[in-house]
This record gives sequence, structure tokens and C-alpha cells, in this order.
Amino acid sequence: MDAFLITAGHIDGHEAEALDAGRIEPETFGPSSGPVDAGDLNFDAFDLDGDGTVDSRVVHSDDDVVIVSDFDRDGSADRLTMIESDGDYSAWECSRDDEGALVWQKIDAGAL
Repeated sequence: MDAFLITAGHIDGHEAEALDAGRIEPETFGPSSGPVDAGDLNFDAFDLDGDGTVDSRVVHSDDDVVIVSDFDRDGSADRLTMIESDGDYSAWECSRDDEGALVWQKIDAGAL
């Protein structure tokens, strides 16, 4: 039996349309940005965790690069890595808070 992850669309009070990864603005992305659509993992996609399953893709947002990863294959991103045109970068992971809301946490940041 396949695992089933409860997404934002399944929890009352947390209905949210997924943000298209191509429309992410790294300088304004934050903890309450909501679900991010991982999109078509058959296009410009990679296996970043090395488990043999394509899980990530690269999208361009204006002059920035966003790497979208969906490690649990539910259609929503689990991790985002954003590289801005000036070389600043940040990496984010999502989780659910005690009330079931999706929350993004910055796990790394810096400059290249």
C-alpha cells in the first residue's frame, strides 16, 4: 500500500492553492508561503537524494534559480533551494505545525 501524506487541501481551515515554483520570488519567500507545486518531474528533473526516483527539478524565476524537491512524491515541494542573481542563496524545508498548517523553515543561507 502506498503511503498517503495529508496535504493542505485535506485540512479544514488550511485550504490553499499551491504556488507555482516558477513564480517564487526568493527575496519574499517565507514561513507562511504555503504549498509549492513541484510541477512536472519529468521535465528538467533530477534524482538529488540518489534513491533512483526523480525528485527534483530546476525552474527559473526572473533572474533567479529555484530547485524544487518533492522527496515524498505527493506533488508538493518538501524542499526549495533558491539562488538569486546576486549570488545570495537560501534553502527551505516544509513541515506541519501542531495545528496542521504548512510551515517553511530556512535551513541554510549565504552567498556564493
